[in-house]
Formats: sequence, structure tokens, C-alpha cells
Amino acid sequence: MSASGDTTGIPYYHYRWKKKWLADYVAWPESTEQVSSIMKFASDRKIPVVPRGGGTCYYGSASPTRGGIVLDTKRMDKLIEVNKEEEWINVEAGAVWEILDTELRKQGLSLPVAPQSGVASTLAGWLAIGGKAGIGTPKFGSMVDNVVGMEVVRPDGTIDIVTGDDMMPFFGTSGITGVVTSIKLKVIPTPESTEGLMFAFQELERAIDALSRLSKTKTQPIYLRLTDLEYEWRIQGGLPPKTTGLFFVAATYSGTTDEVAESIKTSRGLFEIAGGEEIQQAYYEKNWEDRNIVEMKLKLEVPTLSMQNFWIPLPHIEPLVRKMYRIAKDYRINSCFYLVLGGSSMARLCVFAPSDHRHWMHFMSGKAMLHRLVKMMYRQGGELYTIGLQNTVYIKKYQPNDFKRFKALRKKWDRKGIMNPDKLTHCIMSYTRMNLMFTMNGNFRRLQAVLRRAKNILQIPVAYQEGHF
Repeated sequence: MSASGDTTGIPYYHYRWKKKWLADYVAWPESTEQVSSIMKFASDRKIPVVPRGGGTCYYGSASPTRGGIVLDTKRMDKLIEVNKEEEWINVEAGAVWEILDTELRKQGLSLPVAPQSGVASTLAGWLAIGGKAGIGTPKFGSMVDNVVGMEVVRPDGTIDIVTGDDMMPFFGTSGITGVVTSIKLKVIPTPESTEGLMFAFQELERAIDALSRLSKTKTQPIYLRLTDLEYEWRIQGGLPPKTTGLFFVAATYSGTTDEVAESIKTSRGLFEIAGGEEIQQAYYEKNWEDRNIVEMKLKLEVPTLSMQNFWIPLPHIEPLVRKMYRIAKDYRINSCFYLVLGGSSMARLCVFAPSDHRHWMHFMSGKAMLHRLVKMMYRQGGELYTIGLQNTVYIKKYQPNDFKRFKALRKKWDRKGIMNPDKLTHCIMSYTRMNLMFTMNGNFRRLQAVLRRAKNILQIPVAYQEGHF
């Protein structure tokens, strides 16, 4: 069961209602040759194969919807080669980001980029969902900009070394083209200094303005994050002392001591011009320490967590967040968000609906809110950051060109259709049915709220200081 799901609470229902959503077998290969043998065996018998990394995705990317073999790569975590002169490493794709970075620092090296689920996420896992926004991405680019080459096993068991444009079929494709077994990855010398600061803002537009200005400075931060009050309270169990802020912007810089000091001075000035209030350094440092577990931490704090991931231009963030607050108020449900800067003024916006599936109307209303936000997000010029299983229906509806591209990739590389079935190219539920279900649920929840029958759960013991929130 543990190998058949991910961090979302949703697959639990599939285990109970659809027994075929459990793997028939789980394999833990320890070499590329073993992966090749498994793939040849599965290809000859047309057995579905689902590659799995750390299981930190929220969208069922590694859910075995047709049974078969879950191919868990976490035992393939060896550091094969380190080249300090050319600043690259060759490492097996099942390595966990945080563990790998800790090992590299002993040799005076660091990873330029990493996901915010680095405590458990594997290299190939982040690659499979695109790796566009995280720690280091504003300064060093996305994961695709930091991969030099990779070793892959095709669905028929063939072992290939791919570089350049030949790597693109493996980025953001959830393993439908094959299994990545090792990666040649850029590294950097461990920075002389890494420091940051955090400011609180009363108004959303001022916080976004400060973040936008920072994203255009000459020296880019390695980490730029915007969160709201409820998110901060849930992940830290409280708020900074004496703060009256509703929104929190954290910025981290790395480099030489002089470069970092100058960047901190610049960012502090921009924050103050935007009307921000500086937060105690100890609180910022706690957030920075949690950078590799921040996505997992919220899940640990609530019984059931629904969320959506948006990849959207910075100027379009504010209306989407305000819409989230309005819907949450109408539905009387919980909501919060965090935003992480990627590159080129694009950001990953994560919207959460903390709930408890035992209160099914509250839980489904959170899903209905996220569905409405997805529709608005596409009108705002964004797209979904992570697809996996649950979001394939939106890709077919709103990103038809990407849907055709995924189908062409599967047809080219996986003619037998055994690699991670029902991801990216096949929708189990129709968009019309899903839209109708969430629309009816939202309307009924609003009626409950009007009649004062909508039960509140998971309330936090702090309130927004501005009435319109």
C-alpha cells in the first residue's frame, strides 16, 4: 500500500474502492541492468510498470491504476563520479536531494537547485514533474538547465545515454517514456555565505510588488517565497512575535560575503519602500531550516490536504489569490497559499484546502474551490505546474497541444502502453462530469453557509486583521 500512493490523502480511497489501484508487485532494483531486466520482462508480458521516486507528488503520478509493477528507485542512490574541475557529478537517479547535498558539502560542493520536498524527493522524481521552481531556480534556472546528461532505460529494456534536446522527453512526463537511472548534474562550489531576511505586509498587492521588484534585481536570490498568515501559522505552529502582517516574503541569497551583504541591503530597502515590516531573524532562520520539508510539513499538520499547483506570471497572482479568499469565505472552508519564484517572472503558486475527509462536505468543497481556481488560472494565462494522474483531465481540456505531444511521445517510445498508464494521455473521468460534480457541490455548500449549517473545522486561533480578508 505504501508503494502505491503518494503524499496526498486521495489514493487511500482508491485502495478501498478500487483494489486494482494497488500494485501487484514492488521491485527495488539496485542497478541499471536490473531495471533493464525488469523492463524486458514487463514488455514481453505487457505488464504495466510505474516508476517511483520519493512519492512526494500530490497528484497520483506514481499511482498504479492498473496494478502491475511499481519500480521503486530509492536503492539506486550511489554517487558515481565527482568532477570538481568541470563542476559536475554523476549520480544514480534515486538519490534524495537533501542527503546528496549533505554528502557533496563534505567535498566543498553544493547543488545549485533543489525542490522544496528535498527531504524525501529523488532526483528523477523532480525531473519527472518538470523541476521548474524551487530552491536556487531564480538564480541558476530550472532543473533542465542544470542537467548535462542522463542514462535511461526505454520501455523495451534498451539502455541509452541521452544529452541535449534528446533529454526533453523525460522532463515533466511522469516516466511515460522510460526510467531515468542516473543523471549527470551540474554542481557549484559551496557558497562562502548564505543569508536572508523576511518581511511582513498588511496588503497583498504590496507584498507582490516587493517580490516582483526583487525578481528583477541584478543579483537574484536563490529562494524567494510569499506566504499568507494561515500558511505560516500551520507550518510553524504560531506567528512571529508582535507581527500585524498578513503576508510574508522571505528572500535568501548566496555567494561571497560581500555579494550577499549588498544583496541583503538592496532587498531590505525594497521591502521598506513597499511598506513591509521586518520579521525577527530567528523566525526567518527557522523557515530557511525547513526549506526541504516545507511541502511535507503542512501535510503532517492536517488530516487531509487538497492542493493545486499553478505555473503563472507574477502580474496575475493577485486576482487568483483574492478569488481564493472569496470562495473560501463563501464556502466556509480553510484555505492558504505559498508562492515560490521560478525564473523569467514566472512563479509556482500552491493553493491549499486543509480539511478532513471524514467531514465529506467540507472536504469536497475544498476540491470545488480548487477546481474553480484552475478555470480562472487558465483565463489568467497560466498552466498547471504538476500533472500526474489527477490533472490529466485539465490538460486534455485546456492544453490540447500538450496533450497531443504526450500522446505522440507515448506512441513513439511506449507502443505497448505499459509505462505509467493513465498519466498525461488518458482521462479516467470526463471534464464535463467533474465540472458538474464540483459546481453542484459548491452551490450546495453556499446554501449551507447561508442557512448556517456549514460546519467549520480546523480553525486556527488567529484572525485576519483586515475585514476584507
